[in-house]
Amino acid sequence: MEIGIYSLFSDKDNQESINQSLQPFIKSVEKYLGESLVDINPADIKKGDFLPVIMIKSGGVEEKFKRIYQQFPHPYLLLAGCFYDALSAALEIKEYLKKRGEQVEILHGSEKYIAGRLRLLKESFEAKKSCRRFRAGVLGEPSTRLIGSGADYNIIRKKSGIRIYNIPIEEMVRHIDLVKVEDVSGDMDIQPAGFKKETVQQERRIYQGLKNLSREYNFNAITVSCSDLRDFYKNTGYLALSLLNSEGIIAGCDGDVPALISMIIANQLIKQPVFLASPSCIKQETNEIIFANCFIPINMCESYEWKTHFELETGIAICGKIKKGPVTLFKINGNMDNYYLAEGELIDNLELPTLCPTQVKITLKEPVADFLEKSISSHYIICRGLHLEKFEKYLSLIR
Repeated sequence: MEIGIYSLFSDKDNQESINQSLQPFIKSVEKYLGESLVDINPADIKKGDFLPVIMIKSGGVEEKFKRIYQQFPHPYLLLAGCFYDALSAALEIKEYLKKRGEQVEILHGSEKYIAGRLRLLKESFEAKKSCRRFRAGVLGEPSTRLIGSGADYNIIRKKSGIRIYNIPIEEMVRHIDLVKVEDVSGDMDIQPAGFKKETVQQERRIYQGLKNLSREYNFNAITVSCSDLRDFYKNTGYLALSLLNSEGIIAGCDGDVPALISMIIANQLIKQPVFLASPSCIKQETNEIIFANCFIPINMCESYEWKTHFELETGIAICGKIKKGPVTLFKINGNMDNYYLAEGELIDNLELPTLCPTQVKITLKEPVADFLEKSISSHYIICRGLHLEKFEKYLSLIR
């Protein structure tokens, strides 16, 4: 995606002279941005992959804007420098658009600030576009524990573009049963030590079966009923989910659709693997939350080891260690009309015997007591780095 600039002048102005005088400003923005801004016309928007920005280069363009703005997609991005009364015109245009219920943002300030906003906007629009390419499979029925985690597939598709399909558990089982151990490919040359040969072979078949099913249905995201895997195979599939996420197939557990949608959005926004986990303990005095789960993308870990599931004493789970540092928590609900979003710091990796083996302790910037009030069901997405602004911008685009 390129950032396209449509220039708006007053008919009374000397356009050549204004363009010359604005060149240092534009070049400075491009320097901070790390890429060139491309001149466009409205007709170019349908032909190319552009983030269209209307640059108000002088005052007196308000009436001209009224004649052309409907040729541009919304939300409207107005770039105005500190020259030729451009900001005044941008403010008037903003008010005009707001009265018509349109979303609009004025890009104004230092060249460094404007470049930062353009970068964030571009990343958010790219994520919005890439999410629309996702086909997600729900394999089996959601866990009976998820009584508050329903999802409206039509609303999700309308808002995010993500298409969701229910796949009968029998189809998942068929794909797994067709796999021979020698057919397993990819990262399943990993050999967890200390487990029965039959357990490891079954995990290898689950991994390859889920991968084959995803390929056949053209899924780039799946959520699996872990209880069904236990019923059919006396195994959990956590090793398989860890590897699939590392390979770029976004994989969630328990048939939790809102959690899977949250994983997709987070992954596409930050372009990194993400950790799906449940809160296990909140300590208000120290403003800490402990999150845990039995699988995590291997390429998100500094180190890891394989363990059995702490409750079932069966299957292969992963105890992963994540690099300490800033993190972002995110979860959106099944109607995509409410979300939880917070920034914090991952301060420790734990190994408590009564929780799923991958455990992280996080301190939040906001009071953790608010988490109980604002929380959305039981699964959350943990992303490395501080991305609150990026999430907020994306979420504003799908309202």
